[in-house]
Amino acid sequence: MNANPLVTRLQQFCPLDAGDLQDLNALSLDRRHIAHGTNIVHGGSAANHIHLILSGWAARYKVLTDGTRQITALLLPGDLCGVRCAMLSQMDQGIMALTPMHVAYIKPQALYRLESTSAGIRHAMNWCSLVEDATSRAWIINLGCRQALPRTANLFSELSERTMMSVPDSLADSFLPLTQLELADTLGLTPVHVNRVLRELQQRGMVALRRGGVMMTDLSALRQLGSFDGAYLRPKTIAIGEQTAA
Repeated sequence: MNANPLVTRLQQFCPLDAGDLQDLNALSLDRRHIAHGTNIVHGGSAANHIHLILSGWAARYKVLTDGTRQITALLLPGDLCGVRCAMLSQMDQGIMALTPMHVAYIKPQALYRLESTSAGIRHAMNWCSLVEDATSRAWIINLGCRQALPRTANLFSELSERTMMSVPDSLADSFLPLTQLELADTLGLTPVHVNRVLRELQQRGMVALRRGGVMMTDLSALRQLGSFDGAYLRPKTIAIGEQTAA
């Protein structure tokens, strides 16, 4: 695996020079294969590494005392997991592989050293944090304000957009490797309700149910149904040196 989806994404939006790109690639040398269903991070464990998703999908999740699971984030190629979590004595949520994966294990101190010496990398890590925060806010709005059908369409639209940002020219943006149980835990619905929603979307020609996931067949219609606006995934920031005092 030579491609670094994080670098691919950051190059589109952040002012990185050749040295920054080389340093970011060098951070990703400890690459590990993770089997489907493996816990990459256990809730309550120490935050010893930052995890960069190189391929495959993962979920950040919390299990309540009654056994109910809520997936609080879906992690795709190019996502950094736990950039600031080294400040914590223990992780408050777990991260599980939803598919076979390749993950780069990064020592937090190595990234923090680069941030202290490179304004470009510091800007890029802040940009990643802005996108992560904005995505969390978008999920809250989606879960709290939309009914099941547009809620699902909005999620599908976001996942397609995020995939295309990190793996351009790939057909992978059309296939979501998520089971109906995983979708239920993400969308705050029961598996039975998710099944009804997916069949409705399939009848409308927007998706096709496939073994191991869902194929999006009409992304434009999904975006319209879900009122999706992906601007939060591409925040425009002030260039380095242009900030002015309030």
